[in-house]
Amino acid sequence: MLAMLALAGCGSNKQATSNQNPENTPFGTFYDLPCVDASLDDDEYFKGLGVGTHVNLQSARTAAMDAAQSMLQKRLGGFIQGLATDYSRTVAGQAPADKVQRLMEGEMDKIVEKMVNDASKTCEKFSQLKTGEYQSYIAIQIPKKKMMDDMLNTLTENEELEIEFNRDQFRKFAKERMEEMKKAQNQGNN
Repeated sequence: MLAMLALAGCGSNKQATSNQNPENTPFGTFYDLPCVDASLDDDEYFKGLGVGTHVNLQSARTAAMDAAQSMLQKRLGGFIQGLATDYSRTVAGQAPADKVQRLMEGEMDKIVEKMVNDASKTCEKFSQLKTGEYQSYIAIQIPKKKMMDDMLNTLTENEELEIEFNRDQFRKFAKERMEEMKKAQNQGNN
């Protein structure tokens, strides 16, 4: 069974590798985290990385997947809130904006939750620690275009929004938010 899991985990059972840094730092030894490259947002996908540790490999894998989904869910929650706020205040005006914002956030949260649960795995690696526990690393992704199309279709069909939903304007706001998220992530990784 372990051999099958090793193959499913991209064939790697190496622990995190030490950076080739000859200097001793006051911060200790630095390590490269597996699957990091597969967890950075790009133009096409929102991505997340989870790490899980457990004495049972399957439990470590489950914990890593849960952590990756949770990470992605939290990041996209901020994206949705900002997008709904900006769009509702611009289109609906200040008075009805709060109602429009709540309705939009509720609809978009459902879409994101479904997409995060259906996210595709792009990288999976695991290692066995000296303690005997397994550590699992899983990177997942969801397509930005599909998420945007699903949001547009759902919001267009929602009669409670009580405004004429402007697909082009919403897409513009969403694109700006995605770029802001990507820039913030890139700055955080430098």
